[in-house]
Amino acid sequence: MSKKILTWMVSALSGGALLCGQAALAAQQQDFSKVQIKVTNISGNIYMLEGAGGNIGASVGDDGIVIVDDQFAPTGGQIQAALKDLKITDKPVRFVINTHYHGDHTGGNVAVQ
Repeated sequence: MSKKILTWMVSALSGGALLCGQAALAAQQQDFSKVQIKVTNISGNIYMLEGAGGNIGASVGDDGIVIVDDQFAPTGGQIQAALKDLKITDKPVRFVINTHYHGDHTGGNVAVQ
Protein backbone atom coordinates (compact mmCIF):
# COMPACT_ATOMS: atom_id res chain seq x y z
CA MET A 1 0.00 0.00 0.00
CA SER A 2 1.40 3.38 -0.92
CA LYS A 3 2.17 5.97 1.71
CA LYS A 4 -0.25 8.39 0.03
CA ILE A 5 -3.16 5.93 0.27
CA LEU A 6 -2.30 5.02 3.85
CA THR A 7 -2.16 8.72 4.81
CA TRP A 8 -5.56 9.28 3.17
CA MET A 9 -7.09 6.31 5.03
CA VAL A 10 -5.78 7.51 8.40
CA SER A 11 -7.09 11.02 7.68
CA ALA A 12 -10.51 9.67 6.70
CA LEU A 13 -10.76 7.51 9.83
CA SER A 14 -9.60 10.34 12.07
CA GLY A 15 -12.14 12.70 10.51
CA GLY A 16 -14.94 10.18 11.05
CA ALA A 17 -13.97 9.73 14.69
CA LEU A 18 -13.87 13.49 15.14
CA LEU A 19 -17.36 13.88 13.66
CA CYS A 20 -18.73 11.13 15.90
CA GLY A 21 -17.15 12.78 18.93
CA GLN A 22 -18.62 16.16 17.99
CA ALA A 23 -22.07 14.65 17.54
CA ALA A 24 -21.86 13.03 20.99
CA LEU A 25 -20.75 16.32 22.54
CA ALA A 26 -23.60 18.20 20.86
CA ALA A 27 -26.07 15.65 22.25
CA GLN A 28 -24.66 16.13 25.75
CA GLN A 29 -25.01 19.91 25.52
CA GLN A 30 -28.60 19.88 24.24
CA ASP A 31 -31.33 20.90 26.70
CA PHE A 32 -33.64 17.90 26.44
CA SER A 33 -36.17 19.39 28.86
CA LYS A 34 -37.29 21.69 26.04
CA VAL A 35 -37.83 18.88 23.52
CA GLN A 36 -41.41 18.53 22.36
CA ILE A 37 -42.49 15.21 20.91
CA LYS A 38 -44.65 15.59 17.81
CA VAL A 39 -46.88 12.59 17.07
CA THR A 40 -48.16 11.88 13.56
CA ASN A 41 -50.68 9.14 12.80
CA ILE A 42 -49.41 7.21 9.79
CA SER A 43 -52.23 4.68 9.45
CA GLY A 44 -54.50 2.96 11.95
CA ASN A 45 -52.47 2.38 15.11
CA ILE A 46 -49.11 3.19 13.49
CA TYR A 47 -47.47 6.45 14.55
CA MET A 48 -44.31 8.45 14.01
CA LEU A 49 -42.83 10.42 16.89
CA GLU A 50 -40.39 13.25 16.24
CA GLY A 51 -38.34 15.06 18.85
CA ALA A 52 -34.59 15.06 19.37
CA GLY A 53 -32.57 12.75 17.17
CA GLY A 54 -33.94 9.96 15.04
CA ASN A 55 -37.66 9.50 14.49
CA ILE A 56 -39.55 6.80 16.35
CA GLY A 57 -42.03 4.37 14.82
CA ALA A 58 -44.75 3.08 17.15
CA SER A 59 -47.29 0.30 16.71
CA VAL A 60 -49.90 0.63 19.44
CA GLY A 61 -52.12 -2.32 20.30
CA ASP A 62 -54.37 -3.52 23.07
CA ASP A 63 -51.61 -5.76 24.40
CA GLY A 64 -48.86 -3.13 24.37
CA ILE A 65 -46.64 -0.95 22.26
CA VAL A 66 -43.75 -1.80 19.95
CA ILE A 67 -41.42 1.06 19.07
CA VAL A 68 -38.64 1.33 16.53
CA ASP A 69 -35.78 3.40 17.99
CA ASP A 70 -36.15 5.68 21.02
CA GLN A 71 -33.96 8.79 20.70
CA PHE A 72 -31.75 10.01 23.57
CA ALA A 73 -32.12 8.79 27.18
CA PRO A 74 -33.29 12.15 28.61
CA THR A 75 -36.32 12.12 26.26
CA GLY A 76 -37.66 8.82 27.62
CA GLY A 77 -40.24 10.48 29.87
CA GLN A 78 -41.48 12.73 27.07
CA ILE A 79 -41.78 9.73 24.74
CA GLN A 80 -43.75 7.77 27.34
CA ALA A 81 -46.04 10.77 27.90
CA ALA A 82 -46.65 11.20 24.16
CA LEU A 83 -47.59 7.52 23.84
CA LYS A 84 -50.00 7.75 26.79
CA ASP A 85 -51.56 10.89 25.31
CA LEU A 86 -52.72 8.78 22.36
CA LYS A 87 -55.24 7.17 24.77
CA ILE A 88 -55.37 4.00 22.69
CA THR A 89 -53.93 1.62 25.27
CA ASP A 90 -52.85 1.77 28.87
CA LYS A 91 -50.28 -0.97 28.22
CA PRO A 92 -46.54 -0.19 28.34
CA VAL A 93 -43.87 -0.39 25.68
CA ARG A 94 -43.27 -4.14 25.35
CA PHE A 95 -40.57 -4.19 22.68
CA VAL A 96 -37.97 -1.78 21.33
CA ILE A 97 -36.42 -2.46 17.93
CA ASN A 98 -33.20 -0.56 17.28
CA THR A 99 -32.24 0.12 13.67
CA HIS A 100 -28.61 0.82 14.62
CA TYR A 101 -26.41 1.71 17.59
CA HIS A 102 -26.26 5.53 17.50
CA GLY A 103 -27.34 7.24 20.71
CA ASP A 104 -30.15 9.17 19.03
CA HIS A 105 -31.74 5.80 18.21
CA THR A 106 -30.80 3.69 21.27
CA GLY A 107 -30.25 6.13 24.13
CA GLY A 108 -33.75 5.73 25.51
CA ASN A 109 -33.77 1.91 25.59
CA VAL A 110 -33.87 1.75 29.38
CA ALA A 111 -35.94 4.89 29.89
CA VAL A 112 -38.93 3.78 27.81
CA GLN A 113 -39.33 0.33 29.33
